[in-house]
Amino acid sequence: MKWKPIETYRAFVFILDGVGDRPVPELNFRTPLEVARKPNIDYIARMGMTGLADMIEPGIRPGTDTGHLAIFGYEPYKYYPGRGPLEAIGAGAKLKPGDVALRCNLATVEERNGKLIVVDRRAGRIKGKDAEELVRALNEAIKEIDGVKVEFHPATAHRVALVLRGKGLSPKISNSDPGTAKEGNPVREVVPLEDSEEARRTAEILNKIIKLSYDVLKDHPVNKRRVKEGKLPANIILTRGAGMVPLDLKSFKERFGVKGYVIAEEDTIIGLAKLLGMEAEIPEGATGDLESDVIAIGKRALEVYETTDTDIIFVHIKGPDIAGHDADYLGKIQIIEKADEMIGYILRNTDENKTVYAITADHSTPCIVRDHSGDPVPIAVKGPKCRIDKVQRYDEVSCAEGMLGKIRMVNLVPIILDLMNKRLKFGE
Repeated sequence: MKWKPIETYRAFVFILDGVGDRPVPELNFRTPLEVARKPNIDYIARMGMTGLADMIEPGIRPGTDTGHLAIFGYEPYKYYPGRGPLEAIGAGAKLKPGDVALRCNLATVEERNGKLIVVDRRAGRIKGKDAEELVRALNEAIKEIDGVKVEFHPATAHRVALVLRGKGLSPKISNSDPGTAKEGNPVREVVPLEDSEEARRTAEILNKIIKLSYDVLKDHPVNKRRVKEGKLPANIILTRGAGMVPLDLKSFKERFGVKGYVIAEEDTIIGLAKLLGMEAEIPEGATGDLESDVIAIGKRALEVYETTDTDIIFVHIKGPDIAGHDADYLGKIQIIEKADEMIGYILRNTDENKTVYAITADHSTPCIVRDHSGDPVPIAVKGPKCRIDKVQRYDEVSCAEGMLGKIRMVNLVPIILDLMNKRLKFGE
């Protein structure tokens, strides 16, 4: 018998954001997943392996960012960079391991009794060319502090991303943003949150940057014009949410040996994907709500499958999470059914004998809680010649009986890679 090389496959991972739920009284104590008509999703569960997954560990409530980090196969406790780096990437920053990034607001302050008092944390919601010109002024005036390179990146409206690049930095620092829109709060001094030279140094640098931002912006022509027009000046930056790109962070390709592509409905996920070196996009028609053109998302995913050599395509649908936050159990059922149509479209247009399909979520958002919960999420994985358990439906209760049992979400990508025949052997 002539030896044949092992055939390898490609994969889709469908991420139904916040789809996990708890029994809803109005649904006879069933969940939206149990009620929804979803023949294609159930087909993947029926013809594959199922189980439950803790996003981080039992009872821990994940965010969208930490949940997706786990789906992508990275330990959240070790590799979560914080919101600052994710927003900085979303604003166009090119981050490197060791960089510290922060979320900032262009804000309005007044000098009172030697203190800078916050008048408006959003400077009257400044936006557009005014905001861009002020950020440009900051970049021209503040390039380096104490040997650390400084970059400002304009984001949406009054938001700005700040990046610090250099040795001996730490994200363990406090916010200068007082965290309230009320008048009369002073700009907070940035202080170290741990007893380390790196944290002390970073706090000192941030305090210098904040003071310099006021010196640069208070008499800027844009702000003088805004005052004459009766608008609030944007005369300082307020910082919060410091985070650092882990020094040992490897790209998705380096970590797993395959190429990933992310199609999502949320900037946070796009930023995380790019941080991990994956191509990512929000496709046309994706609005991130219950009215999103889910079929258009599926068509774009299929285009990526047909026109690139991507190994794993992650497809994110935001709607179930929105419905959960709104306690809209009927809307959650409807968006699950729309997602099912999209998954059916991809099933019909791909070769099931050469493709692995997985369905999961980044967390549970129960309608009776109206927020993320620590409940595990159902998972289903179907691939060529894979084992098949006795579970017939994809939902929280049925999948609990599946052969995968209860796993941590960081294990999902290795399971998928094994079914793709692209998992490296450990040992001899």
